Amino acid sequence: MPTWERTKERRERIAELLSSQHGVPTIAARLGVDERSVYRHLAAIEGRSRSLCAYEERMPRVLAHLETYPDKLFTQGELSRVLGLPTTTRLRHTLARMEREGLVESLPGFRDDREFCVPRPVTRWRLAERGELSR
Repeated sequence: MPTWERTKERRERIAELLSSQHGVPTIAARLGVDERSVYRHLAAIEGRSRSLCAYEERMPRVLAHLETYPDKLFTQGELSRVLGLPTTTRLRHTLARMEREGLVESLPGFRDDREFCVPRPVTRWRLAERGELSR
């Protein structure tokens, strides 16, 4: 069985046990994994960063930048660079959570840098219409 299938099955089992009101220590014992692994899978299931403070730290900075340029579209890499975050920083989870909260919206598109380059899919982000009103 491929690794991704095992991961998918484990996450389904964790979600099932969690919905049955089982705690993380009980889930870890039943699955024979460490509690940290359960927390890691829960973070992936919920679509949030594994770092508890990452969202609270990054969201206000991203929101402030997008409010400064409300008509512009930015990729994750551009936002990371503009905000001065390390090159290894991934804003995917932060932006996905901001989108669920109605603060930003994503627009899928294609990136075509050169005349003879094959266009590549890219997601650009902007401030949501109602994001300004909810603050």
